[in-house]
Amino acid sequence: MKIVALETSNRSHVKRFVRLPFDLYQNCPQWVPQLEDEAYRQLDRNKNPYYQANDAAFFIAENDGKDVGRLCVMHSRYYNEFKKLSNAFFYLFESVDDQVVANTLFDAGAAWARERGLTLLRGPLGFMAADGFGMLAKGFEHRPAVGIPYNHDYYPKLVEDLGFELEERVYSGYLSLPALRQNFPQKVIDVAEKVKQRYGFTIKIFKSKNELRRWVAPRLAEVYNRTLTHIAGDPPLRQAEVDAVAESLMIIADPKLLKFIMKGDEIIGFLFCFVDISKGIQKARGRLLPFGWIPILLDFQRTKWINLNGMGMLPEYQGLGGPALMYAELFKSLTEFPRFEHADLVQISEFNAKSLNELTKFGVDLYKTHHIYRKAL
Repeated sequence: MKIVALETSNRSHVKRFVRLPFDLYQNCPQWVPQLEDEAYRQLDRNKNPYYQANDAAFFIAENDGKDVGRLCVMHSRYYNEFKKLSNAFFYLFESVDDQVVANTLFDAGAAWARERGLTLLRGPLGFMAADGFGMLAKGFEHRPAVGIPYNHDYYPKLVEDLGFELEERVYSGYLSLPALRQNFPQKVIDVAEKVKQRYGFTIKIFKSKNELRRWVAPRLAEVYNRTLTHIAGDPPLRQAEVDAVAESLMIIADPKLLKFIMKGDEIIGFLFCFVDISKGIQKARGRLLPFGWIPILLDFQRTKWINLNGMGMLPEYQGLGGPALMYAELFKSLTEFPRFEHADLVQISEFNAKSLNELTKFGVDLYKTHHIYRKAL
């Protein structure tokens, strides 16, 4: 067994790291590759804004000349300084079903983290806010939503046998849209209309991606930080990270499915739905060029799946009927797009009990579970 510590400036090293999952999942119909450009950008220290304030190391396990596993370990200085912690994160873990491979990779990653004075290893956690996180522990028979991690069913055992303990469960839910359209409570729509009239709330949507990009770019960081980061006490997103996230989301964005709740000229909430193009990405093998954009574009136009991947409201407005307004707007969006029949509501923490309870009331089946793990170094 040999561990290769990647030089991210070495194109051959980076290619090995990016292409390794294609061998591991070649016979797995559920797996969806990353878009190749995005996968390379994550390792590029000049293009990924994560490296402006942080560091990361990448390792490949090689056995008899064959790559059999990989691991990324991150030193998120910005996070640690804000939280007064000494955590390392792991991400992009892949391995054959071999405990020795997993042990060797994590030993290398842990040694790198300890050299930097880090005392706890947590993950899987991504580089930026829009990165999917966690290790799939339930729902292996289902294809993942765009950007959400998928892994073989033996992965949780590999890390648990290494001594990692479960820190948090994260749920994704399935919603039948024909059933929602038929059974959505009129009472919620009525309450939402009263809330809009009483407090002067309006809904802003866009006709084109260019219009969306121009309007959202200077505002997204503030609204995200004010609506979501306070929940877990996380540090505010930096503008460079928000710009990178927004640009990547434009690939799967239909402007009419992104809604902003306004109070005058102020954004007080948002509801983000994205077209699920995971089947198209599978057909393209993760490559946009030279012809991968064709099945992706066709899937964008034809898919019956949609992902609900962001909902938030400023804390000071949450007690004014905000949830009813959010769900009523979600219902309107889905009614305006009758071709969609299935929705994947992605990655809600077990600690967000209020949201989970509200979703189950609307018939959401929590059909996938991801785990976040932790281990003292």
